Amino acid sequence: MQAVRDLLYRLLPRPQPSGALGGDHRSAAKRLLILSRYPNPTVSYYLDERVKLAEIPVIMKSLDDSLDTIESEGLFVVICRYIKPSQLRWLEKRRTNLAGVAYFVDDDIRAVVTGREASWLYKFRLTTLAIRPLPRLNRLLTHIWVSTEALSRTLATAGQQIDILNPLPAHPANAPGNAVSEDVTPLKMVYHATGVHRHEHEFLMPIVKIAMERHPNVHFEVFASGALARRWGRQGIDPARMTIVAPLSWPAYLTRTTHQNADIALVPLLPGMTNASRADTKRVDITRLQAAAIFSQCPTFARCAVAGEFHISNTVEDWSAAIDQLVNDRQRRLAARDATRYSIEKMREQATPTFPGVRLNPAVTRHDVAIL
Repeated sequence: MQAVRDLLYRLLPRPQPSGALGGDHRSAAKRLLILSRYPNPTVSYYLDERVKLAEIPVIMKSLDDSLDTIESEGLFVVICRYIKPSQLRWLEKRRTNLAGVAYFVDDDIRAVVTGREASWLYKFRLTTLAIRPLPRLNRLLTHIWVSTEALSRTLATAGQQIDILNPLPAHPANAPGNAVSEDVTPLKMVYHATGVHRHEHEFLMPIVKIAMERHPNVHFEVFASGALARRWGRQGIDPARMTIVAPLSWPAYLTRTTHQNADIALVPLLPGMTNASRADTKRVDITRLQAAAIFSQCPTFARCAVAGEFHISNTVEDWSAAIDQLVNDRQRRLAARDATRYSIEKMREQATPTFPGVRLNPAVTRHDVAIL
């Protein structure tokens, strides 16, 4: 079965610019158009801050929005992960007017579709919105932007340039709720992840069970639905000390994690093709939660690691010991919390604030047109 998955992975199309818009003969960009499913975490982690700093006007449209009122001459288009047929047709009809078309992706989508963890509904959505349009979209693309070096190596073909668009979160000082929390009981420990991380859920189940037996002053919160929620419910953890939350929309998750903080956040990442290409954006969520995090020791979280964080091997013993230490030592929790907040500064330092390869028209400034 794995051989079939590997074959399908190789056969699925990948983003690959054709240079059809004329290479160096393209016009300079007068404005940016960003197409995405709004709101979503990819836009929050990678695009929102860059939009604020853009030197030309920016238009942001959701996938179901009409583009008919947009002036296409000198328009540089950024496609964030997905596109629908109506918008693709709009681009095709106006291809000679465009200043460029970039495709930005922050996941190895082929790996998700051919892997074992994602639901069939999610795979269908990825196939419909991200994979099926690629043969037509590739004829328009002039740029590919990806979130990590690992993802670049996965997607690159001979002679192809792929630019890295590192996460650029908001400055921590501008994030809501940075006050030091008082020591409270019970402590709140969380694991916030989607069903795509099924292996991580399974990895944590015995670890959390052990922790809850050792520490009666801990309440555990996990995001899960369907079979995963039922499995968490069968772990023998006191239901009064565990909250299983159905996955939330992105706006609802932002609201919840802004106003309901946590003490300890579990952030495992197991080896695998999909995880190998992931960025360390989970740090942003941890900072918003004001939690002390335990990270898997792996290249993803090593990128912006700072002293004081917990980076540990993926064993039951090491994770249990780390939880014990954070539960029993408030100062260690606060130090780990602050360390991840500092790592956001490091993340910002490593990110360029511009959109790579976009040649700007010096006669146009952001102030000429408001962001729509």
